[in-house]
This record gives sequence, C-alpha cells and structure tokens, in this order.
Amino acid sequence: MCYAIPGKVDEINGRVAVIDYFGEKRKAYVDLIDDIKIGDNVFAQGGFVLRKISDEEARETLKIWKEIFFKLDAQDKKLARDPKNLYERANAIRQKHQGNSCCVHAIIEFSNYCRCDCLYCGIRRGNTSLNRYRMEIPEILAAVGDAVKLGFQAFILQSGEDIYYTDDLLVEIVKEIRKKYSVLLFMSVGERSLDAYRRMYDAGARGVLLRFETSNEKLYEKMKPNDGNLLNRRTNLIRCLREMGYLIVTGSLIGLPGQTAADIMKDIKMTADLGAEMFSFGPFISHSDTPLAGAKAPTLKKILDTIAQARIMNPDAKILVTTALETLWGLDGAKEALMAGANSLMINVTPQKYRKLYDIYPKRFGTDLDVQEHINAAIDLLKSLGRAPTDLSVS
Repeated sequence: MCYAIPGKVDEINGRVAVIDYFGEKRKAYVDLIDDIKIGDNVFAQGGFVLRKISDEEARETLKIWKEIFFKLDAQDKKLARDPKNLYERANAIRQKHQGNSCCVHAIIEFSNYCRCDCLYCGIRRGNTSLNRYRMEIPEILAAVGDAVKLGFQAFILQSGEDIYYTDDLLVEIVKEIRKKYSVLLFMSVGERSLDAYRRMYDAGARGVLLRFETSNEKLYEKMKPNDGNLLNRRTNLIRCLREMGYLIVTGSLIGLPGQTAADIMKDIKMTADLGAEMFSFGPFISHSDTPLAGAKAPTLKKILDTIAQARIMNPDAKILVTTALETLWGLDGAKEALMAGANSLMINVTPQKYRKLYDIYPKRFGTDLDVQEHINAAIDLLKSLGRAPTDLSVS
C-alpha cells in the first residue's frame, strides 16, 4: 500500500503549490522537484512535493483510496466525538485539526557506533559488550530501495554519533539516495556542524530527528557526562536547523530517573518552542549494560498523559507513537496512544541482520518482525481506528 495519496496541483505560488485531495486543498513546497505545473498529479509527504506521477498511476491509487478514505474518515469522526476525559478531548482536537491522516515513516539504522556516553543508551561508547556495525552506501541504498517497493516515501536515516561518517560521506549518502529515489529524508545523526547540515540540506535532506531528551539542564548534564554536552548547545542547533528550512522532529524521554512532572510539562513547551513539526515523547527503558540498569520504566498512563497534554497544547502538531512505547506495551499500547492524540508511526526497515544490534534498549518492538508483517499489523491497527495511513496533512 502506498503511504501517500496522490493529489492534483491546483495552484503554484513561488515555491508553494496548492494541491487538491478529494476536494480538500493543502499546501506543499516544491523545492525538491523541478518542472511542476498546474494539473500535474503529485505525491507529497511532510509538506514537500516528492514526485510527479502519470494520470494512469494516479487513477489506480485513487481508485483504491476513494473506496476507503471517506469510510475511514467517518469512522474516525465517530470515535472522536463526545469527549469525556483527557484522552478523548485530545483525540477530538487531533481529529478536528489533523483529520484522520497518520504519517507512516520508515527508519533505517545504519550504524550503532557512538562517540557519546549517555547513561540511558545501550549503544553508548562505554558499552563494550555490544557487537558494532556500519552500513556502507550500497547497503543503505538497497535498504531504501526495498522499502520504496513496499510503498514508503519518507525515511529517517539514524545512527549513533559515529564520526566514521564524515560530513562528506553523509552528504554523499543523501545525494545518492535522492539521485535514485524521490523520497523525503530525515537525518538523525546527532550534533553535527551547521555547515554539515547545510550541505546535507543542499543535497536533498529536508528533515532532522534530534531529541533534546530533557528540558532540565542539570538532569541533561547528568545523563550525558564527560562529553561537554550542554542543553543550550543542542537546542540552539535545533533552532538553527529549523531556520535553515529543516522539518524538526524532537522531544524527550519520559521517566528518566530524577525527572519530575514539572519537567515533563516543560519538555512539551520546549518541543513547541523549538518549532517541531513532529513531537516525540518516548518512555525511558533501562538497559542492562548501562549505569541506569534496573531503573523502572514509566507507566503507560504517564506516557498517554504526556501525549494528550501535548496534543491539547499543540493542535497542529504531528505526535509520534515511539518504538519504545510499542516495546513496552505492544500494538495495544500504540492503539491507546493514537486514541490519546498521536498520529504518526515508524516502521523499522533496517536489514534484519543489523536490526537487533541497534540495541539502544532491550527487546525493541519490530526487530523480530518481517517488514511486510509489521506493515500489515500497523495498517490493520490504523484502519480499525478510521485512520488513513498517509501524510495528507501537509502544511
């Protein structure tokens, strides 16, 4: 199944196109593709037009969607009406402002080496028991290609802060992917120079996943020792990347030892203040090979409360159901998160031989699943809630 609905270009104003989806008008930037004109059929993702498609391809895809889209929308509206509690209120706000669209992105974890020594992370530099790996460009291209065949059009390329991947190499990765595939690329490679990010943007990357993990400065420095890590350095980088034109995915870990309820509310505010396109609040899960081994994970209620409060405070945001949430509470937990205001999912398409080695926390959800099996489960979940597995809600 395709994870974007084709639309028809209705207007073009500078670098912004107005696109018609089943009579609903949305806007998207056109700077990733040349030669767009009124009347073209296009795929857009994350607010960017990715590629033109033929009338024949558009008809085939629209035929599938037209039969189910309005049925799903009706189901979503039915489930979101008459809010009686915090979660139902958040879900109703999500439905009103975001409709029934749900982003489904692919993630490729291409290296588990990391120069950082964060106390909470299983791929930290100090974990000497971990088998390390790196994917070279041909492997990354093959993984993207396999996922494109399955219908993905938005990708997060994630690694530890691995300096083996120089600025030049990261830029080459982006160029090679964009040369071969018309997809939306988010980079999740940690703190790099502004020049590096500018060059990746010029090569075709348009999003960044860079969480700040906690808005509490003292807790931040405690969780990230011996690396000269400062919260304001990270948040200043995120702000600069936003100004550069990147879509920002950021947020925090919920349940870190020492975190307070006030910290979590500040996390939500900081995420919004940083101009995030997508909010990511995942539960802390302890890893046996870290200094925080044995620390308790937060309750599902705490995560759902965070998602719901974030939705109420930020009606237009996309809010992610994290893999960590699914690890602790499975698809039932994902369902509850979606019903508390979330509207985005990620599916791991890292090659199977590497998937378990990206061991940021143990027993990650999806590492044992065939990708198509994972897709089917996610689509079934979304359909049961009246959600359309696509990114129609472009800005």
